[in-house]
Amino acid sequence: MKMKKDYIIKLIATLVISGVLFFGSATVNKAALEGQLYFSDVIIKVGTKLTVYGQNFLRQSNVKLFYDDQEVALGATNQLGEFTLSFIIPPSGRGLHAVKAIDADYNMGSGLVLMESWIELSENEAAIGETVNIRGTGFTPLTSVSFYYSDTPLIVTPSIVKADLTGSFSVNFAVPERFAGVYLVEVRQGDYINSQSLKANVWLDINPEIGLGKALDVGTELNIHGKGFKPNGQVDLRYDGVSLLVVNIDDKGTFSAQIVIPAGAGISHSLTLDDGQNRIVREVWLENTSPSAPVITLPASGEALSYPFTFGWEGVNDASGVEYVFQIASDSGFGSILLEIKGIKVSQYILTDNEDINNSPAASFYWRVKAVDGAGNESGWSETGVFDKASLVQNLGLVVGVGAGLVAIILFMWWAIRNRR
Repeated sequence: MKMKKDYIIKLIATLVISGVLFFGSATVNKAALEGQLYFSDVIIKVGTKLTVYGQNFLRQSNVKLFYDDQEVALGATNQLGEFTLSFIIPPSGRGLHAVKAIDADYNMGSGLVLMESWIELSENEAAIGETVNIRGTGFTPLTSVSFYYSDTPLIVTPSIVKADLTGSFSVNFAVPERFAGVYLVEVRQGDYINSQSLKANVWLDINPEIGLGKALDVGTELNIHGKGFKPNGQVDLRYDGVSLLVVNIDDKGTFSAQIVIPAGAGISHSLTLDDGQNRIVREVWLENTSPSAPVITLPASGEALSYPFTFGWEGVNDASGVEYVFQIASDSGFGSILLEIKGIKVSQYILTDNEDINNSPAASFYWRVKAVDGAGNESGWSETGVFDKASLVQNLGLVVGVGAGLVAIILFMWWAIRNRR
């Protein structure tokens, strides 16, 4: 009896241990499990991330995640038979889609998510005439879609569009010629309408082109054409804040104008167009090449001058136009400048009198000239010229000589008249 009793005890112990091993094993699960799935979202869009939470699956087991029978993720359960997996929603059509998970023992859990259609514009704002792309996902596959621009049919390329097998499409359109503002871009398929806002900006064409890297000369004529401006209004064209021209806008919001780039120091300048509703600012960059230094021609170096003093130099050519700055000093280093004249438009200067020069004790005087173009670019100084003031004796001799000449002319005329008698 004792042996039989011991045998029964061992048998029970064996069964208990086997049961513990059976139910505690991560690789053995004879009873079918019904997995449960929970989703981070039940309404989804193509290209977004969906996170799936699973429970009541085989513990410490590989698990595969499927979207409409397409494997989209692979992971593993923990010791409680739970997992968390995420995936990006692949292209697919509008409606319900199945998501399911299967573990190593083929236990499965599943659920449904709802795909909604969605459109995306390549630009949130664009100028009139600019090309914008519309990309659509989640539409009914192989079904036509139509396009509207604030309830007006929109011309797109390609002209006839159907969603593909995955419910996707891509088209381009040029922003229609309307007044600047915010418009609704709509995509319709049956009773479904998807829309996105687009800010349409004014269109502006300036010829020649302006901006960084497009250096222009002073005096260049700019031809300006605009669309989308305030209908029947006026646009003020300002250069560095100064109004150059006010132009009328027609009833379609278009205008044309011509302006000439004025002279001004500095490389960068602003061109502003303002119709009271739209204000556009563009940069105008001027050329920054310095003109050549003038070459002085007269007077001869060291020449003694009497008023009027005449100074001359070879003219400098520059597309932006040039003016000259002229200086006279009592020293060769131009530390003591007696005269400075700016804005000379010809290649000579005539000095009729100057008190500072007259009162200067210097025996010799020094002069130089430089060119400044319309963009404010300066040349280097010319070579330094030297001249003296004619002395009183020299001036008196000149007066005597001139007087003697006049006397001789008078005597000759008297003699000629007398002999005619």
